[in-house]
Amino acid sequence: MNYTIKEIAELTGVAKSTVSKALNGQKGVSEEKRQEILKLVSKCNYVPNAAARALSHNKSETIGILISSDAEYMINSSYWMEIIVSVAEEAERNNYNILLIRQDEKEPLKSLQNAVFKRAIDGIVIPAEQATMEIIKLLNKAEIPFVFQGKSNLCSNYCVDIKNEEGARILTEKLLESGCKKIGCIAGPEVFSYNQERAEGFRAALKNYGIDEYPIVFTDYKREETLANIKNFIKANPGLDSFIIMAGGDFLFHIFDAMKECGLKDGKTSLAIFDDCPQIHYLPYRIFSARQPVKQMGFQDAKILFQLIKGENPPKLSLFDINLVK
Repeated sequence: MNYTIKEIAELTGVAKSTVSKALNGQKGVSEEKRQEILKLVSKCNYVPNAAARALSHNKSETIGILISSDAEYMINSSYWMEIIVSVAEEAERNNYNILLIRQDEKEPLKSLQNAVFKRAIDGIVIPAEQATMEIIKLLNKAEIPFVFQGKSNLCSNYCVDIKNEEGARILTEKLLESGCKKIGCIAGPEVFSYNQERAEGFRAALKNYGIDEYPIVFTDYKREETLANIKNFIKANPGLDSFIIMAGGDFLFHIFDAMKECGLKDGKTSLAIFDDCPQIHYLPYRIFSARQPVKQMGFQDAKILFQLIKGENPPKLSLFDINLVK
């Protein structure tokens, strides 16, 4: 038999509010009485009503993670899956659940609005790529704290990111130190601040080596656009002996297909990749890669969010170093 909080109060001869304080570690109850209540709770198999507890605390005990309308892209991405798992682990440690909130392609705000209006979340982690002014206004108006995974140009907010410019500079310098003379830079959409920062790191490295040509192409991550843009870039810049690629995942393999179609030979082209995954180390290229501490970033996303929920003052910006892999 499971007992209610009212029955626990009657058995211990105290008010329901006293039992609640004892269960939640709040002040206003003696340690002796707290231990007596906790012992009885354990003996009586008391299970708190989550909905009632959330209502009384004005908390849902759930945090959200916004995912794109192309959910398959995020679920198939080892980067985003590791972020999601890390946030979930940290949520569990705080006795919270997570809610994946998928953006609708035609009505991007619909799912998030539903979660906000129903008070289904106490806070949310947002990939910077998914951020819009409409989302920011909605969350600010509802006073729901949020953390960006990655920096956004839209507003100054709590965010977690990698040291993008420094990482790109280090990778480019590795190519230069290995004897590469003409390096091409391939980055994702220029609208994203991390691509801008990584391109700046590329330019800075070349400038330090006295090179004043900065062949750069920004492209969408979709396969067909990537293939067309990279093939045009290679044809417009003959003689490239190496590439620094500013993202991984499927984007990376779209680029490999474009390189192959352009006749670039395996083993004669060096690569620096701003991401790392096991598969690339089986490829017939000389490769330097930047391994991002994704798990730690996911933990930091959740840690900052819980600090905000508790009314604390976490750091505005958390930046992590890359780990260089050859």
